[in-house]
Amino acid sequence: MDVLDELPPASRSELILMLRTTLQVTSQSAENILRSSEPFWNALEDAGGPVDSWGGGEFCTLFEQICALLSPQR
Repeated sequence: MDVLDELPPASRSELILMLRTTLQVTSQSAENILRSSEPFWNALEDAGGPVDSWGGGEFCTLFEQICALLSPQR
């Protein structure tokens, strides 16, 4: 199963567009980045970090801020 299928369609589209724009990557690369972020996000949640579950509203907001820090435009 693709972990991106757990995201609501609107959130998935929004995050892919955000990653494409922020990190200047292709849609395929954006999807791969999202897929690889799930274990990290889950580990933060398990550790009692300041995050909610994978794909929740907080994920969309915080993930965008985290990716902005990685932006080549910085």
